[in-house]
Amino acid sequence: MDSPRLTLSPPQIFADNMRPAQLMLQVYQLLDANDRIQTDGEMVGALRTLLHASPGEDVMLIYNELFLGFVRERAQVNRSTLRQTTLQHLLRQSVVASCTALETYLPSLLRAHMPTVIRARGRDFFPREDATCKEYFKEFRFSLDDTLRLLAEDNGAEYISDKMVRFIDFQYLTGERGVHVVGALLGLAKPWDSIAAQLNRNRDELARTLNGTVKRRNNIVHRADRLPEDPGGDAQPITYAWTRQAVDNIEHVSLALNELVTARVHQLGALVDGS
Repeated sequence: MDSPRLTLSPPQIFADNMRPAQLMLQVYQLLDANDRIQTDGEMVGALRTLLHASPGEDVMLIYNELFLGFVRERAQVNRSTLRQTTLQHLLRQSVVASCTALETYLPSLLRAHMPTVIRARGRDFFPREDATCKEYFKEFRFSLDDTLRLLAEDNGAEYISDKMVRFIDFQYLTGERGVHVVGALLGLAKPWDSIAAQLNRNRDELARTLNGTVKRRNNIVHRADRLPEDPGGDAQPITYAWTRQAVDNIEHVSLALNELVTARVHQLGALVDGS
């Protein structure tokens, strides 16, 4: 007999998908020795003796204030692999993973909370005066079959929610617009203003940083981190500090959105329960 399937909450989905981004940042910190890779010297000699490495074995020593690593020949790791220019690929993939975490998190919020919002607000659940939402859903349609099904459907709120989420799966929710659309659908009048107030941060700075991260992710995935106007040039430089800021910004925005949506849906749920 199959065991019941556990449904993860949106914050847990986000945390699970964000973990690789954090892991790659941690690994970068451990391995970045600022290109000080030693192959001989007193410390290398002492470690050779301690680990019984033969004098002819190719070894490398990397260390910083967090980590000391002794790489032996059979690891088949080239010196160039441990240079900053190569390790920076970890930073780039951290950007990619953090954007993926956001893009899986936003639809999960809708799946979890849209039915409650629809039940509480009825036909007013859709923010008709919101230009961003109207533009995003301009191609969204209900067929005659959909309408007839709704007439006979006991769980109409779930059906509408599922249909909207399926539409979103093909329309790609991301960046400033994606956060706005999800927040507005889940009852936040001005999502980005609310998020900025929740974090005590500047609204435009939060949105600009998020959009810059998404744009950088697109460059990494589609152009190996080269600029669109110079696709044959070198990859853009990237630093740990910039990447840490970009990843943290996604996490902070997502956590704030979850807190705001949870509080709003709780209010709406109380209306449904009291009706």
